[in-house]
Amino acid sequence: TTRLVGSEMCIRDSLLNINKLMKREILLGLMAGVISFTSCDVDLLDIPQQGVTNEEAFYKTDQDCEEAIAAVYRSWRTAFSGGHRGASQYANGFFVKNLLADDFNTGGSRSDQTYAQEIFESAAMPTNGWIETYYKDLYTTIYLCNLVIEKFNSEDSVIKARNIAEAKFYRALCYFELTTLWGNPPLVDRVLKNSEEYKVSNSTREKLWEFIETDLTEAINSGVLTSKTSVDDKDGCTRATLEAAKTLLGKSYLYQQKFTDAKSLFKDVIGSGKYDLEDDINIFYHTAGNGSKEYVLECTRHYDTANMYAQGGWYGILANWAFGYGFIAGPESSSHFRFNATSGYSYFNPTKSLYEAYVAEEGVDGYRVSSWIRTFEQVVGMNIGINSTANRYGNEGYFRLKWLASLDDENVSYWCGNQSCTPVIRYADVLLMMAECCIQTNDPDADIYLNKVRTRAQLPSKSNVTMDDLKLERRLELAMEAVRFQDLIRWGDAPIVLADKGKKLPNFLIVPKEGNDLTTAKGIYNAQYDTSVSYTENERELAGWTPNRDELLPYPENEIEVNPNIVQNPGY
Repeated sequence: TTRLVGSEMCIRDSLLNINKLMKREILLGLMAGVISFTSCDVDLLDIPQQGVTNEEAFYKTDQDCEEAIAAVYRSWRTAFSGGHRGASQYANGFFVKNLLADDFNTGGSRSDQTYAQEIFESAAMPTNGWIETYYKDLYTTIYLCNLVIEKFNSEDSVIKARNIAEAKFYRALCYFELTTLWGNPPLVDRVLKNSEEYKVSNSTREKLWEFIETDLTEAINSGVLTSKTSVDDKDGCTRATLEAAKTLLGKSYLYQQKFTDAKSLFKDVIGSGKYDLEDDINIFYHTAGNGSKEYVLECTRHYDTANMYAQGGWYGILANWAFGYGFIAGPESSSHFRFNATSGYSYFNPTKSLYEAYVAEEGVDGYRVSSWIRTFEQVVGMNIGINSTANRYGNEGYFRLKWLASLDDENVSYWCGNQSCTPVIRYADVLLMMAECCIQTNDPDADIYLNKVRTRAQLPSKSNVTMDDLKLERRLELAMEAVRFQDLIRWGDAPIVLADKGKKLPNFLIVPKEGNDLTTAKGIYNAQYDTSVSYTENERELAGWTPNRDELLPYPENEIEVNPNIVQNPGY
């Protein structure tokens, strides 16, 4: 049953309004939220279940439809940016896609979160739990979309028509992820009803892209998708809007190299006047950025201390700095260091190559690099000290500020993380995709769109921009935002850029010098350290780029076990 609890959207028993002690036990988790049915004692079927709406009485009213689409939103949010699921609470598409690219070293310790280590080292297996969780969460979301699309009639009301259009948007978004990451996943366009229907075989890229285009085109042409009322409308991007649908369709065209079609859609979004670049890039991924004029699509959370784990708080302890493991926030650090100093495992450390790319383009004091990355020397300058020798695995001397939880964020628990809304598509991404389409169609307006992003980054404009310019700008502007891997794959650059990924495992050694006084702010500011970076050869043969394997993710092993019609991707 789906019900609104306070501001939280909850799914009870994984299906909407299961009736009478469950005539069928419903299990989500197979592809497409695949369901297996088990029979019950017939004599028990007539015992009413208290507090649950009969399923035959549901899927009728506008309110029922609103609750059904709420389940879709919550499921997508969990899939993309995380939710509390017990052992797999850290698994989400945002983490997985960031680790696949060259923006991050894993961090933490190599023996902890081994699924994350596998992904970072380009050595993921079909048993990888993080990849499995994202795959299944996407199909769970598709299943809930199919329920909305099948159970309600768009001709009944504007509300139902809008929610059906939004369900088609999210179904297309899930298939965009599945197609670009797995290649040829099963196509499930309806609610499956029996064990034979569950055994859906792989589709083809052509059919998948056609399906994505159809869903988005129908959603756009429905005439019922909402739009932001203005550039300052903070609530306008909490639902799948007309402009979000056009952006996703344009992105789908771009990935298929249909540049003219994509350009037309991006032009509509840019010309709508509903979005603009923020002046302050430090608000992204923080509560201050919720409803940002730059967010074309976001995963929305609400501060609710009574339901903090149901909210699926964002990132939390896994991605915080290593406080409690040697790092000390000094007595004046709060004036500079606004981030949670409770504890942390120090995962997701920026790579040396990313930092050097920033410095080469915008200097050591560049606006973006200063906002999003700190060197160890800059960390000390934030009144943060180290009280004993520390060996930070997966670190090359650089520390991430981007999407690091802030004390200003709505925070319910350091373990659960903060309640910031998570951007899925930023307007800067739209401008850069438009610039790319212009480059590919010899349109000189490419300069205009790329330079809008560079101007905000406090960099000089470029003229006659090339694909190399575009690729660099995308890397610097969208770094650590889970877009890099899919960019590298579609450009064909991954085999070169990721050739040595994970082959050498970095360790950053920090040795405090004798005489440091960490009892006062002045002492911490003036503390001295010896630092060095060393690298260990990875013993895994799969580390680094493996041709004809690493282009695609593996289908989860247990999915293939229950569905023999799925053909595993090459190399797994």
